[in-house]
Amino acid sequence: MPRIAYLISGSTGDGATLRRTLRALYHPANTYVVHLDLEAPTAKRAELAAAVRADPVYARFRNVKVVTRANLVTYHGPTMVANTLHAAAILLREGCD
Repeated sequence: MPRIAYLISGSTGDGATLRRTLRALYHPANTYVVHLDLEAPTAKRAELAAAVRADPVYARFRNVKVVTRANLVTYHGPTMVANTLHAAAILLREGCD
């Protein structure tokens, strides 16, 4: 079965949308990195991480990673590439293939 790695990234006000997107795309065989950028309040990033930890399906398969050190992302240049590389590094460090 093919496995896909997803980076789901958002900014201020995107926390709920990001969680819904993750739920809609979710499959236990895949791997996910979710990221709220530096424009999102720290409390919202913590809320996202807590929601992922509290979800029984995500906890069972342990295939959803939350970026805890948020990146500054402008979505119009090299910062988006840096954010994508950061997500890839997280997956490689976790031993995802």
